[in-house]
Formats: sequence, C-alpha cells, structure tokens
Amino acid sequence: MKKKPAAAPADPNSLEQQAQTQLSAGKYKEAIGLYKKLLKISDHNEWHKKLAYCYVQRATALAAQGMFKEALVLWENHRQHTHAPYAAYDQYIIWLILSKNKARIQENIQQLSAQQLDKEYPALAAVLGLLILTEHPEFALDLPQDSMFIAHLQQVKMALQAYQDNNREKLDEALKQLPYRSAFKDLRTVLNALITLPESIDQARVLLAKIPDNSAYSNFAHLLLVSTFDGAELAKNLVKLSPAQRNIISNIKGFNKTQLEFLTHLTRQYEHLSDKVKFNMAIQYQSLCGTEFAKNYCQQLLVNYSAGHKIFKKNFGAVDEFENNRLHALACERQGNSYDAEHYWRLCIKELIGQHLEENNLKIALILRHLSKREEPAEKTELLIESLQYDAEDRDIYLQILQHYQQAEATKDYKLWLSKALKKFPQDIDILIQAVREATRNKTYKKASQYATKILKIDPLNTFAKQTLFASHLAHAYRLMREKSYPLVAKEIALAEALNIGKIYVKQTQLMRALLCFAHEDKEQGLQLISDALANLYTDPVNRHFHASMAALSAGLPVATILRVLPPAKDYLLTESEFTQFIQLLEQFINEADNSQIHKALEKVKAPLKKALTGQDFAESTLRHLCKLLEKLEHFELLRHCAKTAFAKWQEPIWMYYRVYADNNGKPEDCTYRELMSLEHYHEQAMLAKDFQVGIKLQKLIDRYYHAHPQSSMNFLDNFFGINDDDEEDDKLDILFGHLSDEVVMKLDETVESLSKKTSIEQVAIELIQSIGDKSVMLAIMQEPDLFSALMIVKAADKLGINIDVSIEDVLAYYGIGKRTSSSSFPFPF
Repeated sequence: MKKKPAAAPADPNSLEQQAQTQLSAGKYKEAIGLYKKLLKISDHNEWHKKLAYCYVQRATALAAQGMFKEALVLWENHRQHTHAPYAAYDQYIIWLILSKNKARIQENIQQLSAQQLDKEYPALAAVLGLLILTEHPEFALDLPQDSMFIAHLQQVKMALQAYQDNNREKLDEALKQLPYRSAFKDLRTVLNALITLPESIDQARVLLAKIPDNSAYSNFAHLLLVSTFDGAELAKNLVKLSPAQRNIISNIKGFNKTQLEFLTHLTRQYEHLSDKVKFNMAIQYQSLCGTEFAKNYCQQLLVNYSAGHKIFKKNFGAVDEFENNRLHALACERQGNSYDAEHYWRLCIKELIGQHLEENNLKIALILRHLSKREEPAEKTELLIESLQYDAEDRDIYLQILQHYQQAEATKDYKLWLSKALKKFPQDIDILIQAVREATRNKTYKKASQYATKILKIDPLNTFAKQTLFASHLAHAYRLMREKSYPLVAKEIALAEALNIGKIYVKQTQLMRALLCFAHEDKEQGLQLISDALANLYTDPVNRHFHASMAALSAGLPVATILRVLPPAKDYLLTESEFTQFIQLLEQFINEADNSQIHKALEKVKAPLKKALTGQDFAESTLRHLCKLLEKLEHFELLRHCAKTAFAKWQEPIWMYYRVYADNNGKPEDCTYRELMSLEHYHEQAMLAKDFQVGIKLQKLIDRYYHAHPQSSMNFLDNFFGINDDDEEDDKLDILFGHLSDEVVMKLDETVESLSKKTSIEQVAIELIQSIGDKSVMLAIMQEPDLFSALMIVKAADKLGINIDVSIEDVLAYYGIGKRTSSSSFPFPF
C-alpha cells in the first residue's frame, strides 16, 4: 500500500492573516487554535502576545456565561505566553472566589500590592471587603496591611458595631471617615439607607437606587429596597426571591404567623394563580388586607369568575350595580372590546344620574373623559363638552376643546369656547395666551395688548406677553410714521426698548430708528442706517429685501429707494437656516401686517424663493410650515410652486391638498374630476393613517366641490345599487349596463374609480373629438353627466378584458353622438 504524500507545510503568512481576521471578528477560540499552529512553526514574540490576549478574552466571555472553572483554565494558560503584570488579574481572583477555591484565593491575594488593592482593582477590593465582613474575616491577614483598604475596613467595623449598639453619633462619625473612592462606599450607602428606615422610606429608596447592579452590595440593596414595599408591590417582589431571602424580608417586616402562611401559599400558587385561587385567597386572608379591599378585589374577579357570586354574597353581601357595570366595562377594555365597554360605561352613568347625588357628578365627568380617549377628534370633543356639564372646573378640558377647534379651523366654535374659557378662568396664563394669539390673528392689536398686559400683572417676567407688547408698540409706531407724527414715533420706539427682552428686539428698534431718520431727518444717513440695521438682522440679502419692503410699506416710505442700497437678492440661493428664518419672518408679518402689503413684499423676493425651493433639499416639516402660511396668505403662485416640489418628493395627503387648493386658486369647486378623485383617495389615506387634521382639510375641499356640483356627488354606478329609484325607468346607465351581474359591476366600479384619478373629462372629450370628428361631444358630456360615466365603464371593461356586450360606439350612438361602426375596441388611449 502506497504511503500518502506528506501534507504541504502551512504558509505562515496565510495562517497569520487568518488568525488576525478571527481575532478582529472576536472569534477568540478559532484565533487561539491558529496562533498555536503559528508558534509550532516559529517562536515569534508577537504571536505569543496575541495568543495571550485571545486566552484572556475567551476566559472573560466564558465567565460571563457562569463557566468560571473553564475561564480559570484559559486565564492560567495565558500566563505561559506573557509575564507579570497579568491582564485581568483582578477578574481571575474574582472567578476563584466564585469557584470557592479558598486555598488558591489566599495564594493569589497574598501577591496583591497596596497600589493594586487601593487604586487598580476597585471591583475586586469591593468583593474582598464583603467577603471579609461576612464569610472569611481571615482573608484580611493575607492583604497588604499598609493599604488604605485595611484602614477603611477598620472604620467599617466600627460603623457596624455602632449600628448594632444603636449609637447613631458614632455610626455617622465612622461613615464620614470613608472617602468617595473607598472599596466600602456602597456599604456606606446601604448603612445610610438602613438608618433612615422606617421613618424616611422615600429617602431610603433614593439612596438604594444609587447602588449599581454590578456592585458587590447590590443583593443587599435589593433586599432592603424590597423591604420598603407593601401590598401588591411587596408580594410581586417576594415571589421572585429564594426562601432564605424571603425569610430575611419577613424578619425585617416583622410578619406574623398568618402573614407567613399567606406568603407561603402565594409562593406555591404563584405560577398557577387562576381567578378562582385568587378569589379564595382574598377571602381566606381578608384579615391581612382588610374587608373593604378584599371585597373590591373579589368583585373585580367576578367579571371573569361568575361561579364566585354565591361565595361573594355570603361574605360581602349583594354586588353594587354601578361597580358591577364598571368592572364589566374594564374587562371589555382589556379584551379590546370597546363597543361593549362603552355600553357598560353608559350604564354606569345612567346609574349615577339615577341616584341624584351631587358627589356623582365628578364620576360621570371622569367616565365621559375616559370614553373620549378612544374616539376620533370630533367625537372626542363632543364627549369632553358633555363632561363639562358635570364638572366645569377642569381647565385642561377647555384647552383640549380649544386645541381641537383650532386644528379643525372651526373659527366660530373656537371663539365661542375661548370666550367661555376666559370667563371661567380669567387669570389663567395659558388661556390668556390663547386670547392674545386669537386677537393677533384677527389683527385686533389693542385687545391683544390688553390681554398681554393682564398676563404681565400675573407674571411680570412672561416673555410672550412682552413680545406681544413690543409688536404692538412697533405697529403703532408704523401707523404714526404714515401719519408723519414723528415725535410720537420716537416715543413708541422708546416704550418698545424699555421692555428689554433681548438683542434681536434691540436690532428691530434700531431699524425703526433708521426708518425714522430717513423719513424725518437725513435721507442719506437714514439709508445707510437702514442698510446697517438689516445687515445686523440678517446674513442674506433675501431676508433683508423682504423685511425692508415690509417696513417701507408699513411706514409709507418708497420701497424702491430703500431696496437700492441693499445687496441684490434675485440670484441668491438661500441655505436651510436662512430659509427657516424667512419663514419665521413671514409668519411674524402675517400676524402683524396687512395681507396686501405682504403680497407686494413677496413680489420683491419671489424669484430667489422659487430658486431655493427648486435648488435646495429642505425638510418636509419646513415646507409644510411655509405652505400653511402661504395658504393663510392666499399667495397661490408660491403655494403652487412649493406644493408641486414637495409632492414630487412625498406623495402624502397634505401635499395633494395643497396642490389642488393652489392649482384652483383656493376654489376647489373649480377642480377637475380627476383632482376630485385624488382628493377623495388621499382623504381616505389620511383617515386610515389617523391624520385627522389633514383629513378634515381634504374633506372641506371635497364638500365645497359637491356643494357647487350636487349632481356629481353620485357614484358612477350608484344606480346599480338602487339609488335614484324615482328615475329608475329612465335610467340610461341601467338600460346600457343593467344586464351585468352584481359581481361584474363591483369589479368595474373599482377599476372606474382607479381610472378616474388619472383621466379628466376634458381629456376624454378631446380624444373623442379627434377620434370621431364631432366637436359636440364636449357639450354632450357636460350636459349628460352619465355619458362620462358610461364611457369610463366601457374603458374599465376593456382594461379588465371583460366582455360586457357594450362598445364605445354603442354608448355614443345611444346618446346620439357620432356614427356607429363595427369596432368594439376603445378608440382613444387614455
């Protein structure tokens, strides 16, 4: 038999590369094998170092899994490839302690220096300290006696003796001698917590929470923390402890015989606590928790444990009707059955109302508010309003109602509830701030100033109120400048400056003084001061031009003259921060100035704004903010540009809203049928996503369209489902398509809806005119809404490949348009 050829010797370079790869990937077991092979080839010092490193890392990983004996073997192997000081030596000794190898523990701790014990190995020092104080006091003799550890150990022994002697003064003195970095610092915290009990439970919990989970004293801290609990929290923690640990807690708490029996019973049954077991335990041990608690607890269990009614009645009497309904409602909620839950809550309310007790009003209000949490905004608000009939003192409910009407843009309702809130809480700052904002939106600045002044009387440092008064002074100054009452302008500027609310506001008053100089003193100097003031306010020319235009228009000064001294803005590309600053400035002017003036000012910066929208990748939230302002301003040109840019990036409902709104200049009644279908589609998407605010906005556009075109509110195939029964005999769609089955109709309806989102009436008419050469088709479609519906049904059938025995020519012939041909295919490609 031939001998096998000897294997080719391994390539050291390849082996080293493999070993390094495994080491870098944290695969230390594989790396160890490869480095051992390398050392058989050559005795390189670098390979010894890396092998030693891998041994230590592998040992640490095994120790983390509780495999201490295996970890010890690997760590000891690493010493063959390196020299002292050894890596992870403190961990090695801790593993020895956890393995309970006393002889080797003592052998190794005898080699520790004071430097290692006091500074280098804090975790080991803490473990040794605990070990010396509990199981092995003799270990103290094996440690360097000149170490700080030994000195601190003596202080700790004195502290423990003082605690046993109940000598608080000596205990405090001994604990003060322990520095922050002592190995016994966590024990000091435990003792400090212990002496606060039972008088200051909260303070004890705060102290115990400071001890980290990896501390040698964490078990002591946890047991002491559990001892501060009572009731359900105590029971929940006790069942997780060992019998020995439970005995410690029982001793600390001073449990009596009955309590110990209950604890034993609970521990045995904890994994199998059925409603029946819990019910019987509550009755058996009601002396521990009190009859009232046991009664309420058992009544809750009756919802799912109906067999307990007889026992309950025997021990506690008949079940209260209100409480029974309340517990049923809660049980339904736990099961996710909100419909039945509401039924039981309403029964609760009925029961409370029937009792005619004033103290029930708050309960009724709380139930209604609880029900409101599961509802959509409109229904939620109705329930909140209903709750105020029973408890009108909850300020937060008023604020929630106001928030809903504000988001829903229900101005009339918002004003009504703001008036009610102000009457109820005339000194409430949050409600007064709402009043300021509403007055500002309505441009009733005098009223806004009055509310702001009232806020400052309550809170003299309120920044929002100061900002409102500042804006009021400047607005008045602009009006006075238009009237050429220059001395009074200076007075208003001084009043604004006296509010002293920040550097940015100082810059605004500087601009105001510059305008006053231009208007009343020296035009050349004024222009220079205006340019300097705007440069202090903004780094970019776009914001400067916009603010300058607004300031000039508000003051009745020549816009062109002022803009000429500023750097050109037309070709400037705004950064995101500059664009955000522009949006903030625009919002400020919308609140403070006339819309016609803002439109004129925007004309001056329209070009760079469009450039920024096209050339920069702004955040969606930034563009939403801008569109919201442009909508309020009714600046449809910029709104169109912004919405088109945004919709190309994010096909979200809000962008379809802005697109349709802007494309039709704020008149949704003028939108195309395709746009209407898009609105309805995205409205559905918004509601599914629970974006109710956007859903409401889309619904308003749809409602306005149908209000202007009531005949369009019918679905294409509504007649197939029995709508318009009065016209059934004359229904043209029924004559053309009445022979189709319900199943086919449903398929066609879905496809028609999809096609309608992509196809306008105008597009259908134009393509038909090109196909049949009859220009009257446009007029026919406008006069006969059903004609468009019929054409779309045929197109849908063609798309689905369904033979409905009706062609496009059949439809046109039926409506008296064009000439009938033999072709049955759809003649135009939309």
